[in-house]
Amino acid sequence: MRIANTNDSSSSKLKYLYSTHREIAYSDLKNMFENCISNRESSDEHDKILDVTASLLIKTHKDKTILPTIVDTIFSRNRRGLFNHDLIWSFFQARDPYSLMLIANYLNSEDIDDVKLARKLLDFVPSIDMTRGGDSKKQYLSFFYYLKENYPFLYFTGESFQRTSNPKPYVIALDAKYLCKRVSVNTGKPFIPLTQKENNLSKYFNKLDDDNKQLLSNFSLKIQYQNKYLWRSWINQSIIKQINTAEARLGFL
Repeated sequence: MRIANTNDSSSSKLKYLYSTHREIAYSDLKNMFENCISNRESSDEHDKILDVTASLLIKTHKDKTILPTIVDTIFSRNRRGLFNHDLIWSFFQARDPYSLMLIANYLNSEDIDDVKLARKLLDFVPSIDMTRGGDSKKQYLSFFYYLKENYPFLYFTGESFQRTSNPKPYVIALDAKYLCKRVSVNTGKPFIPLTQKENNLSKYFNKLDDDNKQLLSNFSLKIQYQNKYLWRSWINQSIIKQINTAEARLGFL
């Protein structure tokens, strides 16, 4: 089914989207989205259509090409005090950790409202305090390096601002980082099944407290990157010896 007249009223388009969205061709949805972008923030009904088409393009058609436009619209609406929660939800539903840099870029904005919103959306990163203000340029660099290091081990939790005031949409699969195994962003499980030996290592690792999990996962990734022979030697030691070595050497890597 195709949309015969793109000049129909906004309310008619919205009803059409809600009732027959499964029958709408991708090209028609994309055209509606682009038309809404060219007229964004002109009316509440127009913005609702944009929100629905964005959700359908991302959830149904896995279209990530619209993410930069969605982020720009989120921040534009925020500056004007307009509703943006549905667009924020759609953005994270793309399940693309690299796209988080689109948000991080706004940490460098001259507009304080942009910076505040970027901090709020990225506040799930445990190693970077986004809540106390501070130097947004340093926060940008910290996030860049956080993402560069942890991207292969991030997975999507599904948490959103629709359910909680402080969602954590992505978390690190620390056991996979410890084993240097890239994970699926959808499940948090390694793409390549673990061997029996790796399963045993993971079992011992997951019994540790959070501090030691952070210590071993960070050390493991760094030493594996620098010297795979030393990494294999280290990870075949007992978990206690691994911790002792990591505590002694992590600051020197």
